[in-house]
Formats: sequence, C-alpha cells, structure tokens
Amino acid sequence: MRTVTRARTWLGIALLPLLSGCSVSVALTSGEILEELDEIVRIDGAGEERAVVYAQRALVSSWYMHYALLQPIRVPLAWIFGRRTERPLENPGDHVRELLAELPNETHAHLMRCAAAASRFGWLAELDANQQTRVLAIDGMSKICRQLGLKPFEGSFFELNTPIDNKVLELARVGIRTSRRPARGEPDSGNLAQLEKSLEDIVSAPLFGWDERIMLIEDLGALHDEETNEKALAMIRVALRRSIEHEVRAILLSTIKGRDRSFAEVRLCAMEQIRRLGGPRTVPLMLATMAATPAQRAANLPTYDPDSLVRLRLIHYCGQLNGERAHSVVHLPGRQEWEASSASEFLARTVLTERDYYSKLRTPAIVALSWCLGRKTIDPDPAWVRKWNDSRP
Repeated sequence: MRTVTRARTWLGIALLPLLSGCSVSVALTSGEILEELDEIVRIDGAGEERAVVYAQRALVSSWYMHYALLQPIRVPLAWIFGRRTERPLENPGDHVRELLAELPNETHAHLMRCAAAASRFGWLAELDANQQTRVLAIDGMSKICRQLGLKPFEGSFFELNTPIDNKVLELARVGIRTSRRPARGEPDSGNLAQLEKSLEDIVSAPLFGWDERIMLIEDLGALHDEETNEKALAMIRVALRRSIEHEVRAILLSTIKGRDRSFAEVRLCAMEQIRRLGGPRTVPLMLATMAATPAQRAANLPTYDPDSLVRLRLIHYCGQLNGERAHSVVHLPGRQEWEASSASEFLARTVLTERDYYSKLRTPAIVALSWCLGRKTIDPDPAWVRKWNDSRP
C-alpha cells in the first residue's frame, strides 16, 4: 500500500508542469462522462417538486484519466493506481458543465450512448437553475439529433404537438410488459407481433408529461439491454430514435414559451436549435408557440417575449421567409385560430406597435417585412406598413 501511494506521489510531482491545461472532461469516454455525471447530479423529489441536487463530494475520474497527453497510457495507469478517486468538489456546477460540453463529442452517433446522454440532457434542460447549464444541455440534445440523423420537426406540427391518447398509452405499456424478453420465457418463442405493435403505439405521439418523455427513453434503453432477439432489438432501436425526437422537440418548444428575462439566453439557444433542426418552416411554429396565451394577455403581458434580443431574433428569422412561407400560419392544439400569426403579420405588428425614435426593433422589422414582401426598396416611413396591413383580408 505504501509503495502504491509513494508511486502515485512521485508520478504527480513528475507530471506537475503538464497539468495547467488539464480539463475534467478531456480524454474521457462517453461512458465515463455519464458515470461521473451520475455521481455528481441527483434528481430529488417527484412531480412538480423535482429538483437538481449537486454532490459536494463525489467519486470522479483521477486526474491522469482525463489528461490528454497521458491518453496513450491511461489504461495501465488506471490498472495500477485506480480509475476514480473520491474528492470534494469546489464548484460541482462548473465540473458538470465541462462534462456536458464534451459529452456529445464522445457519443459518436452510437444510439445507446446518445440515448443515455439525451436523458441526462433532458433532466438538466428542464430543471437546472443555471442558464449556462441549460444552454449546454439544449446544445447537447441538438448535436445528438444531428449525429443520429433525427428529424424532430418533420411532419404536421399539429400532430407532432398532440399528446398520445391515454388508452393507447396504457395498452402499449401492457403490451410491452407482457412481450418483453423475460416474459417470453425460455426458449424464446420468437412471437414479436405484440411487442412490435406496442412499441409503435407508445412512440406514435409524444407522452403528455415532460418527465414521462425522458423516462420513456430510459425505459426503452433498459428494454434494449435485456433483449437478445435481433428482430426485437431492431424494433426497440426504431422506437428509441422516435422517443428522442419527441423529447428534443418538446423541450425546445417548452423552452421558448418562457418569459423569464434571466433565461433569455436559453430561449435564444433553443430558437437557434429549432431553426437548425427544422429549417425555415419552423418559423411560423415558433411564432405560434411563443404567442401569449389568453391568460397572459388578460394579465396585460406582451404578445411576444419581453426580451428585445429574443424578439430581434424572431424578426431576423421572419425576414428570411418570402412568398407563401411569409404568410403561412401554424395552428396548434389548444390554441384558437385567432391567436395564430404569420411572419408578415408579426413584422407588421412590430412596426406599428413599437414607439417612434426609441425602438431598436422598428427599423429591423421594416427591413425584414420589405424582404418578405419582395419590395425593391426599403422605406423607413411606417405609413406603407399601415396601408399594407389595413388592406389585408
């Protein structure tokens, strides 16, 4: 024991000049990062009482495991000195953020690693109180989607935002429980029709609760781990991909609904990822999602986000549309038709409601509307906007 301790001490002294560039995430695999995240981050409570709790002391990777220059010999070092060590964390939040930033770089389009990462990103994106942590979680989820070639915003926006029917959900859960690998007995009957239908049904529409969507990914991952039949594994992988799409889309859309000014940067991040993942057709979707509800309007809250940078980003996106897309409207479940707005309507409303001389948004909105309508010149006088708006059917 003394020999090992003495060797570790001398190794640390010999490599001390190299440690200045050491990061807690460099050279770690996705499995090691996930393991470390689970050591530090804990989700406490249930339902609305859920909260993220960080450990002040945790079992984390030893310094020689995440130092880039030692990567070629990290395995023998781990065998001799141990892969992890328990130590206090001065700032567990910073430690976690370093891990989150590196995690999507290590999943490498491996579905099961991506699914495990997606669930961790999901909990933090929904619950963490630090806006930078949420930004990293949202970025991570979006990178995973691109790695796997997922398309969370493809299809009818109305259907994509309609939760699954409760009866369908319950039948699907029963079907999976009675047809999973342990329930099929030994030898495996090979009758997978019930499992296939149940998997298709449970991901046919998003689950109602955000926590249910995250836990579905975890449950499907556990189902995959216990399965041995190759046909069943292929079915589970299809369902898992779809469940990640539901999770990512729902988290991004719920994020941009927020109005808290302290999380404006998180909303800007979510807006950018929606635009990247779904293309220009998602701009009317964002307008429909971010519009104030009747209750918010009754409370005299603004129709759209109170943060000027968020509204400026919307103006920028709307200005990229032309032709039919500039006038298209997205209708969502639970929203009245009169609440929907097209890009051109949003821009005209911005021009006509912003205050003269003081507004930072009126001129960008005039320019964007001019592009939308294909005007050859840009007239800073809002009179033409009022005339165009009054002439609309």
